[in-house]
Amino acid sequence: MGTSKTVSDGALGSTRPDYLARADILAQHIMETALTSDHNHRLSDESVSKINSSGVCRVCQPAEFGGAELSWEVLCEIAICLGAADASHAWVVTKFAENNFLLAQFPEAAQQDVWGQRGDQLISSSFSPNGTVSISKGGWILSGRFDSCSGVRHSSWTIVGAILPTGKDGVPVHSFLLVPAADIKILDQEEPIGLSGTGSVPFELKDAFVPDHRVLDGLSAARGESPGAKRHSIPLYKMPNLGFAQTAHASVAVGAAKGAVSRFTELLRTQKSKGRPLGESQVLQIRLAEASAEAEAGRLMVLATARENMARLNAGHRLMLGDLARSRRNSAYAAKLSMQAAQRLFEGIASAGFPIDPHLQRAFLDIAAIEAQVALNWDANATIYGRYIAGLDLEGLL
Repeated sequence: MGTSKTVSDGALGSTRPDYLARADILAQHIMETALTSDHNHRLSDESVSKINSSGVCRVCQPAEFGGAELSWEVLCEIAICLGAADASHAWVVTKFAENNFLLAQFPEAAQQDVWGQRGDQLISSSFSPNGTVSISKGGWILSGRFDSCSGVRHSSWTIVGAILPTGKDGVPVHSFLLVPAADIKILDQEEPIGLSGTGSVPFELKDAFVPDHRVLDGLSAARGESPGAKRHSIPLYKMPNLGFAQTAHASVAVGAAKGAVSRFTELLRTQKSKGRPLGESQVLQIRLAEASAEAEAGRLMVLATARENMARLNAGHRLMLGDLARSRRNSAYAAKLSMQAAQRLFEGIASAGFPIDPHLQRAFLDIAAIEAQVALNWDANATIYGRYIAGLDLEGLL
């Protein structure tokens, strides 16, 4: 595939078709470098530069800070497009874009800290509240070792999850703290199984001071009442991050499944096994039909969920507990469908006596890694939905 086309910030407009065109061009580069990134266990500096200059990470960033502030559905479409080329690149892009959206919910002073001089800063995140926090004059002191973080090597800032006693009567609240790259010590990389190209590594913070204006209260964000939701007028920023952003994460798996279907189709049309064209095998024909249906069902599911959530916000409604349960169910099930499709194709090629294809193998492992994410675990999300529908409490499950 050629590499003559490039897209840089400002080369296209800020509409949905513009951003999908950016993603299509970026996917060309991704497809050519995917195996190298997978082997090196990280994205290349060149790839990150192309990602950043394409502007796709700013799809849900406020316009006043250089973003497009488009619908969450558009981010899901971008994730599907890039995921079909390579899930690792798509995962990092999606995380950067999600974190730009999340920063927009912080107090304005925090947004100015990051975007005041440049709107193209990259932000990584680790939401699990694994550190220890103590109060300090004008802010908080944060220390600890945090989970593997995608894109942290290339980010200027990181959003870290922490439990703060900021609720009524000191009730603990899962909050988000914004820290600069200078405070972060990157630790040795763990051996990845899937999503190997993301370069996800754990990191450490030691007595990092986080001023109050770089803290986002998780409860206010969950209610659509964050400082950014009041500061920015468009309904997008009233969408809670936890639970609803999962549609974009699942979209990466859906894209990888669609990429696997395309690769499998190519093999059936061009390759032989034991002297016969692969495409003549009825078993493989059936597997292709089933897998393509699963991938397409997953695509329709995540896009419809994101679209309907945005429609409710645009109509002036809050996203409520029922919306959360449905979003989590649909996101997790789309990932499950993607896993079924990839496994079906991978096993089909292997059973036909054809050598293991590296692209199908990578898609299989990458989707497995995505489906294993806590936020997309099917059993957990199905339980949340089932208990909600049954009228039972969700204490400790959200």
